[in-house]
Amino acid sequence: MSELRRGRHSEVFLFGKYAIKVFNRKYLYNFYKEAKFLTLLQPFNFVPKIYFIDFEDLKIVMERVFGEYIVDRFEKEVIDRCLWICYFLDSIGIQKEEMANPRKHILVSNSRVYFIDFERSVIPGNPSNLTQFCSFLMKFGVEIPTEILKSYKRERNYEKFLKIRNSVLSFL
Repeated sequence: MSELRRGRHSEVFLFGKYAIKVFNRKYLYNFYKEAKFLTLLQPFNFVPKIYFIDFEDLKIVMERVFGEYIVDRFEKEVIDRCLWICYFLDSIGIQKEEMANPRKHILVSNSRVYFIDFERSVIPGNPSNLTQFCSFLMKFGVEIPTEILKSYKRERNYEKFLKIRNSVLSFL
């Protein structure tokens, strides 16, 4: 028995422990971006495991994540892991593009955090995953001094990340 989920660029078929993402031909570029970023991020254990990429039929067979959306698991440990992942993505130059509203792009399974849907990701000059994620947190009442965020945006570094992280975690 399978389930079908439709997205803007693709359809996802869910079969047991597998998710098969099939892209519409007119979104070939999005398929390549999804395949590239998921492959690149495999070693870091926050994206679904890839089993197979079919470049002819634009399919990606990956691990199905049985989990809850981040808004249903708004817990200190989960938010902390998300902050670290966002900082990591910023550090390696990947902009996820959905971090200001990641409701359906971050799943939590047990205590593991997964970022999904990298089809819109880019490698810009100045990624802002962490600051976008912080703006998402602020919608839920988390208070983060804007001067800390602006300082990080001007110059990303570990020390400034820790200030943001400490500010967020002290609020939760």
